Amino acid sequence: MPSNPFISTARDYVVAFYQTQRNALVIIITLLIALYILTGTDQADDMIEAVISSGVGSLLFLFILVGAFIWSWVVYGSTRLILHVSPVGLRLTPAMDTLLRWLPRLGGMLPNLILAFAFWEPAEPQPYLLITASGILLYMFRLVEQRVPVFALPHHWTFRDRYTSMVQDFRVLWRHPLGRRIVATGFVLTAILLILFSLPVQWGIARYFRPTAVILFGISFFTFWGSLLVYFNDYRYRPLLLVVGIYFVAVSAFNDNTAVREATGPNVPPIDQRPTVEAHFLRWVEARHTAPGDTIPLILVAAEGGGIRALNWTAETLIRLDSIIPGFSRHVYALSGVSGGGVGTAFYTAFLRDVPEAQRIDRFAQFRRVIRDDYLSAVSSALLFPESLQRLSFVPFPSLERGKWLEDSWADSYRRNLGLHTLDSAVTSLYQRPGGYDYNLPSLLLNGTLAESGQKVITSNLKLDSRYFRDVVSTVDLLSHDVPLKTAASLCSRFPVVTNGALVRNGALKNGDVQPYGGHVVDGGYFDNSGVETCFQLLNNLVPSIRRLDSTGQATVVPYILFIQNSNTLGRVTRAKSIMQIVRIPLLGFFNAWDNGSVTRDNMFNSFVDRFANPRTNYLTLRLAYNDRYPLGWYLSERVANRLSEQARDSISLKNPALRQLQSAFRRAGVR
Repeated sequence: MPSNPFISTARDYVVAFYQTQRNALVIIITLLIALYILTGTDQADDMIEAVISSGVGSLLFLFILVGAFIWSWVVYGSTRLILHVSPVGLRLTPAMDTLLRWLPRLGGMLPNLILAFAFWEPAEPQPYLLITASGILLYMFRLVEQRVPVFALPHHWTFRDRYTSMVQDFRVLWRHPLGRRIVATGFVLTAILLILFSLPVQWGIARYFRPTAVILFGISFFTFWGSLLVYFNDYRYRPLLLVVGIYFVAVSAFNDNTAVREATGPNVPPIDQRPTVEAHFLRWVEARHTAPGDTIPLILVAAEGGGIRALNWTAETLIRLDSIIPGFSRHVYALSGVSGGGVGTAFYTAFLRDVPEAQRIDRFAQFRRVIRDDYLSAVSSALLFPESLQRLSFVPFPSLERGKWLEDSWADSYRRNLGLHTLDSAVTSLYQRPGGYDYNLPSLLLNGTLAESGQKVITSNLKLDSRYFRDVVSTVDLLSHDVPLKTAASLCSRFPVVTNGALVRNGALKNGDVQPYGGHVVDGGYFDNSGVETCFQLLNNLVPSIRRLDSTGQATVVPYILFIQNSNTLGRVTRAKSIMQIVRIPLLGFFNAWDNGSVTRDNMFNSFVDRFANPRTNYLTLRLAYNDRYPLGWYLSERVANRLSEQARDSISLKNPALRQLQSAFRRAGVR
């Protein structure tokens, strides 16, 4: 029975495609990763929206076009490097000949098509321009193949069918005009990108390009180097990719550059001078106590984690409460923050310290620029470029760690917008004034997680009592040193992939010998993303002192726990997700349980607080309503930031019965 010509041809193309992509798989992988990064998350959508809203003639979109152009040529050149310069394991057929000629061209079109998909808004011109650019690139690839001799396609293909040494492969590559041109261009591109994006954060290079363009440059960088490794790799005799993977694993035992910054110097108070919770509380009450029997509201704020979404919602909420309830900030005893909520509390505390109360409304516009700033570009550029150098080195270089770049971007934004270096100062120094300790500032309890043990880690200006904070690691006590405020903020906000764990360690006495103790601090959301648990631990610590003041008639302290929530889990109707469920379900379970845990704790603590009869404790939740897509990351577009601010203005108001009750309590207590 004669074979069907169509089936036979299709089979030839399938076999040829498999043979080519077995070699060029690294390029497919980078394209798929890029597709996910640019389309798979709310953060990606918000990044793209920021570019669209800036206009088709903006610098942001120009950088996207430049990045896409470079990426397209890197894909084209890398595919030709793998398939055309001394390829191995290919069987020449008419189908193979066609694919060898067309795959580099089609691959070079894909970056712009991926971006067109990411930018797709039928009413906007950007996706159509990107589709047009992909067609222009196809024309350019054909043109250079016909007009530029070094790019000309051969009439006959020459394939390797035997083992060759790396020296032979290098010699063939360097003697091949196109191969030499691709490698030389790749080296120049690498040098430019590494130099450009390794410059200090304060220079603002990454922030100037914005995160989407930085990511495009990074994808081009890894596409070239992955392709070069594949060229020298021989899966039969010389598994170079496996060797490189083993090298990275081996060298990682020596090049951990994540050790936290420590705050030292003559202006940093010794950590043993930190006040205990009891001593601090009594002085705090004394600063607000005017007559026997005074009623003093005491507010403990829990700020839920959630990246820049939580940062903005926390800061906007607290500033808004300052404006509608006179004396609010002065009666906030402590702020318990997790992840982005912790960063928001750190920024807010610095703002309270630096700006007198009478000037805060006028200077809030400057502060708002800080909380809305682009913090994703710096950390992305550090992840893609400087940290790539660190992964190769046996020696740790702390300055190359991306977590420190994120810290520096916070401090730099605060300095640029408010003209102060407060985030660079030590946590304990924040509370030191010429006249003594500043009891008008709320204390900070920033919550992280010790990855190696699963314990909660708290960075605070207070000396925590282990009787109430059981199995909690104090960062400052573990290090025997204070840390800068920006580092304290990062120790609660190192969420997966974007940042790595921060190394904290010291010697511990065991059986008479000093043994190293410590681990890596990761995001506090791994343990408790709400921050409410820490508020209850602190309240439990304060209860004996509160009762003593009440029983002696000195003062009546009325505690309030205020939970600032930004997670979106209420009322969701889910659907089963079966595609790739073997991979997706464990990840969905982990991350959604992380979010939903805050709701569970909120409901539990809200009902549990009724059991606090002495002192009578009030519990309030201020929840972000999801009337828009609020991204989880370190970048917020102007439109989304404005929507979030509008919601703070509309919902954090005296129309809220709980806030009217809080304002009435302040008035009854004589707070003005």
